[in-house]
Amino acid sequence: MRGIINTAIIFLALILVLPSCDTGASFRITKHELTVRQFPDSTPQTRSMAVVTGSAYNLGNKGIVGCRITVIFFDGDGNMLGTGSATKEYMGPADVWNFSIQITGPDAWKARTYKITATNK
Repeated sequence: MRGIINTAIIFLALILVLPSCDTGASFRITKHELTVRQFPDSTPQTRSMAVVTGSAYNLGNKGIVGCRITVIFFDGDGNMLGTGSATKEYMGPADVWNFSIQITGPDAWKARTYKITATNK
């Protein structure tokens, strides 16, 4: 019986403490799109560029530390062309982050699809 009472007390204490913690903070990417450009007169290393632009939103009522958005760019055959990321050290409650993530190079213009992920510390 004593074990059940101790477990109940610990459970009640957790219920009272956990809501003040920021363990479930997250942000969501609300929109994003791919743009591809070629620059024929440029050097081979910067001849083209692929850019994903978009917006992310803090869903919670607390600030979030260490936000990162990562994009992996792929050509039409599913071959990876490159990876880029953007970071924001702090997003306040209900903040919107307008981001732009790009790769450059001779084959960046081949980008047709991408995988985008959002993470935080």
